[in-house]
Amino acid sequence: MQLLNQIHMEELLSLATIVGWDYDKQEIRTLLASGTVFGHVNDKRTVISCAAIIPYGSNLASIGMVIVHPDYRGIGLAKELLVTCMNQVSKDSALMLIATREGRPVYEKLGFNDYSHVTKLLGEGQQCRQSLNGYTISPYQSKDFKEMLKLDKEAFGCERDLLLKNRLEQAKEVIVIKKSNLIVGYAAAVKKPANLVIGPVVAQNDEQAMLLIQTIISNNRGMIRMDVVEGKKEIIKALVELDFQENDRPPVMVKNSEAFPERNGSLYAIAAQSYG
Repeated sequence: MQLLNQIHMEELLSLATIVGWDYDKQEIRTLLASGTVFGHVNDKRTVISCAAIIPYGSNLASIGMVIVHPDYRGIGLAKELLVTCMNQVSKDSALMLIATREGRPVYEKLGFNDYSHVTKLLGEGQQCRQSLNGYTISPYQSKDFKEMLKLDKEAFGCERDLLLKNRLEQAKEVIVIKKSNLIVGYAAAVKKPANLVIGPVVAQNDEQAMLLIQTIISNNRGMIRMDVVEGKKEIIKALVELDFQENDRPPVMVKNSEAFPERNGSLYAIAAQSYG
């Protein structure tokens, strides 16, 4: 096992493609810039597995992009990767991940338990008229970052400034919603090979969240994906009415859940499953 970096980008992309994940070089670049990636290489020096650990402050980290090439499964590589990732943070830190069906048994053996879930929705979305009701929506500007970071910290439970900075740079579109000239929410949209991914979405209420989402839908064409957090039933209902379909509902699994930071309920959609 070894650290992976930018020189392994093509092989990481190939590995993600083999298992059918919607990744491109930009996604892997953001992951490498935001966290630490480990992997195994075979005798031909080809990357055959990977996993990333993304720290958020001192008390929370996310494990993502856990992939083992199909030809090398069942020999303990995933467990070795996960233990290595876990050893990068304090033993008291909360660790989170969004589990695939294949990975779940390994995670459970390492002490991860179900904490919540996300609902994956796919669709092209319907264009619809929207009343702003006193809000203003505008493109993100760099001067907005400090306000956005504060909102994001309250929504996510801890500061993730490095990931947010990298994700905003990757994004095709970032918008903010204001009330009385103060930013009350934001949404980003990242173009991937198969889908436009809307997330993160942070808002103070359902109305703001839908205004942000509908604005991005109206500005884009093609397939759209969102991973909506648990408890946002009205948002899921509204998205289904806009012709989105529920595609999956993977569990968010956490180790050391007693250390998991409190959130204020303003996170509506995650950036991506790799980032928690």
